[in-house]
Amino acid sequence: MILSLVLIEGQNVSEEALRSLSLVNAKQLVVGDAYGFGVILHIAAVTPVDLGNALRDFAQVPGVTGVMTLALRIT
Repeated sequence: MILSLVLIEGQNVSEEALRSLSLVNAKQLVVGDAYGFGVILHIAAVTPVDLGNALRDFAQVPGVTGVMTLALRIT
C-alpha cells in the first residue's frame, strides 16, 4: 500500500470534482482547503503505478494547475 499526501494546486478547484473522481486501485480523501494554493488530498494506492495514474487523473481536473506530493509512505 502506498499512502500519499498531495497538494492539488489551482484557483477555484472544486473539492466535489476531486472527491467524485473515480480512480482504479486508489482511493482519495479530501483533507481540506489550502487557502491560496488549492486542496490537500490523502491518496491510498495499491502500487506505485496506481498512484502515478491517480496523480495524472487529478492533473486533468478543470482548474488544476499543478499536483505536488507533500508526503509519501510505502507500507
